[in-house]
Amino acid sequence: MIEKMPLPYNYNALEPYLSSTTLYTHYNRHYLGYLDKLNTLLKKYNLNLTKEEMIKNIDKFELKDRGQILFNLSGVLNHELYFKNMSNKKNNLPQGKLKEDINRDFGSFENFKEAFIISANNLMGSGYTFLVKDKLANKLLIINTSNQDSPYSYDFIPIMTIDLWEHAYYLDYLNNRKEYINNWFNLIDFQLVEEDYKKI
Repeated sequence: MIEKMPLPYNYNALEPYLSSTTLYTHYNRHYLGYLDKLNTLLKKYNLNLTKEEMIKNIDKFELKDRGQILFNLSGVLNHELYFKNMSNKKNNLPQGKLKEDINRDFGSFENFKEAFIISANNLMGSGYTFLVKDKLANKLLIINTSNQDSPYSYDFIPIMTIDLWEHAYYLDYLNNRKEYINNWFNLIDFQLVEEDYKKI
């Protein structure tokens, strides 16, 4: 059984950019919904794998279960990264190794932020925009994924992400996804992102 990730802050901690209602609904209805479905699917399997390893070894599951396992497993991973990336601590600029690599691959943080926002606004339908590490090329990339696809499925390591499903923002922003994307940069905590990035 996969344990849930506790929400690392109170439901009202990200106001005014994300309301307590949005955060409560997103965490309890959507994230935990994916987790519950995943644990139900995994009951008949006895595999000692991490969530990341499950994605890379999806062929170890029965063919009829793979689609649903991958969808819900990726939904769990994507949501955990999304919630984990944010805080109300105003650490909104990258530091350390991540700052160096962003400057190397994008020229500057301002260039990176502009490219990330453009990519997020260009996403069609539901999905995510990610900053990922291509370990083979030793390079940072910005990618979009559809629905609940995970960067792990494409041999990329996700570093930070914005959830662009309507349930992530619609109660607060209605159809103004652009405002949500811009405001999200007031929530990203690069100190937390850097702590994980140093482990890659």
